[in-house]
Amino acid sequence: MRSRVVVAVAVTVAALGVLAAVAIPVVGSSDAATTEIRVAADSPVPPETAPLPASVRPLWTAPAGPGAPPTGPVEGPTAVVTGSDRVAGLDPATGRERWSYRRGNARLCGWTARDGVVLALFAKSSGCRDLVALDAATGSRRWYRTVEVTGDAVLTSGPGVAIVTAGPQLVAVDTATGLNRWTYAGDGCPLDPVVVGRSAAATVARCPGGELRLVGHDAYADKAAWTIPQPTGSDPRVVAAEEEIAVLTRAGGRPVLTGYVPAEGKDGKPVGRRVGSVADARLAYSGGPAAAVTDGQVVVVWTGRAAVAVDGQTRRVLWSAPASGPPALAERQVLLAGAGRLTIRPVVEGRPARAVAVRGGGVPEGAALSRIGRLVVAAGADRLTAFG
Repeated sequence: MRSRVVVAVAVTVAALGVLAAVAIPVVGSSDAATTEIRVAADSPVPPETAPLPASVRPLWTAPAGPGAPPTGPVEGPTAVVTGSDRVAGLDPATGRERWSYRRGNARLCGWTARDGVVLALFAKSSGCRDLVALDAATGSRRWYRTVEVTGDAVLTSGPGVAIVTAGPQLVAVDTATGLNRWTYAGDGCPLDPVVVGRSAAATVARCPGGELRLVGHDAYADKAAWTIPQPTGSDPRVVAAEEEIAVLTRAGGRPVLTGYVPAEGKDGKPVGRRVGSVADARLAYSGGPAAAVTDGQVVVVWTGRAAVAVDGQTRRVLWSAPASGPPALAERQVLLAGAGRLTIRPVVEGRPARAVAVRGGGVPEGAALSRIGRLVVAAGADRLTAFG
């Protein structure tokens, strides 16, 4: 009996010691003291895609920080909004906030949504190093890690991978686990935000003196990167990396879309190979961020003024149409905004299969679009707006 009492007392003392350790006051500016997490009570199922009505109007609007991904502001059942130090998930039908994550001691550098998670990159005094993955449906934290970069950074993603671009550095992270897939140190030349697809992760290095290089890396495996020089003054932009890497340039004032594919050199190391190009005045871009969606061999490029569809096999422009923002792709159809309406176009033919009038002011210029059920959610002009 006495030995049982001694054991019980010892266990109690040990437990109190643990509690005492937990009860040590938290520094007011620490991550633990300044992070606020509000998790949703349930995990709704996103509605099935349904035909849009003949006309739509704004159902709700909410303030949102800049920098929505070109793929749009919706992931799963959630519309994502951001602020200077927070990210939150809204119900697309009502605009009601369902979950939120706030870092009171840090600023938001960028975010992306992929594979059922919302990834947010935060900065403190040491730069954009704090990366968190939140369940898109509930806001619960999947994982949290530090990224070994310094200074400002941006975040982009593709299926299964998110990539932090910080100056000349790239850090590719698995979206499910937060573990490194690969890193790239570069040679000191600042890099554009990476475009990720099935072919590769691709970007442009803009070196001192005007030297320009296309940089390609396997999107998932830790292999050597490859580079291809680009014409001086051509202002190259990587717009897609699916069947091939598509690079939009302005060589000699002439807009050109060129395709590259990864290959294996004679020494067995990865190289990039140019496979063809198309020059067309309709590809002229305004100098702002170019974006594209792809469906098989067809690439639909947003130039800042228009959507231009290019056949990657025949190297010709299939069609072009005015567009006030990047295209959205669903079920082999392209959704475009412009001139007080939305149009739905087959990827190859490009003729409007359906036009949807937009009441109440139209879609903001440059807005990224997402379709969810019978709604269209637009992220632009620092606001999120649902149309239905």
